Amino acid sequence: MVTGVNAGRHRLFDFWERDLEIYGFRLTNASFRAAPALWTVLSERDRRVIVVNVPMTFPPEPVNGVLVAGRDTPGLHSSFTHPTGVREELERVLGCPYVIVPNDWRWMRLGRPGKAREELLNEVDIRFAAVRHLTRTRDWDFCMFVVSATDGAAHFFWHLHDPAFPGHDPVLAGQLGDVLLSVYQRTDECLGDLLEELGGDVSIVIVSDHGSGGRALRAIHLNRWLASHGWLHFEEDGGPEGRARHWVADGITRLKGVAYSLFPYQRLTWLRRMWPDRWRRWLSGYELFAGVDWSRTQAFSEERRGNIWINLQGRDPQGIVEPGIEYETLRSEIIAALESMAAPETGAPVVHKVWRREELFDGPFLDCIPDLLVEVESPSQFSIHRGDHSGPAIRLLTEQEINALTITGDHRMDGTLILHGPGIRSGVTITRVDMRDVLPTVLYMMGEPVPVYAEGRVVEEAFLAEWFAAHPLTYGGVGAQMRDQEGYAYSEKEHRWIEERLAGLGYMD
Repeated sequence: MVTGVNAGRHRLFDFWERDLEIYGFRLTNASFRAAPALWTVLSERDRRVIVVNVPMTFPPEPVNGVLVAGRDTPGLHSSFTHPTGVREELERVLGCPYVIVPNDWRWMRLGRPGKAREELLNEVDIRFAAVRHLTRTRDWDFCMFVVSATDGAAHFFWHLHDPAFPGHDPVLAGQLGDVLLSVYQRTDECLGDLLEELGGDVSIVIVSDHGSGGRALRAIHLNRWLASHGWLHFEEDGGPEGRARHWVADGITRLKGVAYSLFPYQRLTWLRRMWPDRWRRWLSGYELFAGVDWSRTQAFSEERRGNIWINLQGRDPQGIVEPGIEYETLRSEIIAALESMAAPETGAPVVHKVWRREELFDGPFLDCIPDLLVEVESPSQFSIHRGDHSGPAIRLLTEQEINALTITGDHRMDGTLILHGPGIRSGVTITRVDMRDVLPTVLYMMGEPVPVYAEGRVVEEAFLAEWFAAHPLTYGGVGAQMRDQEGYAYSEKEHRWIEERLAGLGYMD
């Protein structure tokens, strides 16, 4: 959305990326981004920007204006604003601590959905209050901000929004109302107030990178599935050391779950200092790939995302699949088998499509992207199998599991794009806009040339024909260039802080 290029060129495929030296992953952040963002391009063209709470903006880069980093910020203790004094300024103006992300997940884990509702609505209020202050006190040409409560409300309160959801609680719905609707209404009211204050000559772009829906009530364990087809093998007996590692990892996971439920982020510092990063990497790697016999494994998955990696010679530490014909043949066999996977309750296909990575991505960072990407309607059904290798690869959730769900809403492929401003056609529905089209379209709306490296297009059909003819599209212009760099390394404490936050929304276990 903000670079105009695909992940193989900008590098940020996910909140984490493969560490190809081991069978493990590392967290990513803004410093990994290899393509200039929209605000970077504008800053270098001497346009003044305000950027607030956009994911993957920590550490904050020096912009021509203000940048307040988003979800990947490791807590309020960090230096997450540019200039640095903006953090204290916001806290003083707001009269309360700034909110990076709400603590909704913590209150849901504690069984207090009313408090989670308060956290979500408060995040909306804080976000708009911060943006109103910054737009009042700075000269600016471009302002972009993200409200994360709409996402959290969909994740945690879909069961109250949809009466047909099996976990729907009519009593709780009567007490709290439709929390998802309430969050959207509060956001709409705050946006209306902001637009009234800004005046009628401001162009507006409302965009979401995904939609939302109810989560599928089944679990798919891809490593079990791969093992059932002979593409992955587990060790026959992990031995005393393997069993001890599993026991320790399971105990630590349970301890962390209790701690995260009892304490907010700010009070977990003393616990984090007792948890060395080398232990975390060792245990998390073992948890993801417990008991995998790499010497006989051709393909594997981290399971949380529905992605599959080929255990490739020359790339993976113990790769056994030869590049070329063997690699391509294996991918084709896995694709055919996945596309025949059937739902246990209906027999209908579960997988919409399996993509080879080069069908969607290209560029210098293609190796950071899994070899196969499995598209299903509800991605949260991909689940870690927790070391039990003998169970079914695809199964329905039990009634007990459904009633215990914290996250009942899930992402959908199609997002939203709404445009308003001079030259924009009114009341017209546009179909099939690509995420990469946002950057060129916004730059065009600002009268700026589109960078020649951008893969997206200006959404020409959104504009009046006479406007487009009178304002010809141009390419080039001075702007930031693509770059290749090593990423900022989180400290051990920062690393755990981010992992905890992502785990709260189901992005990590």
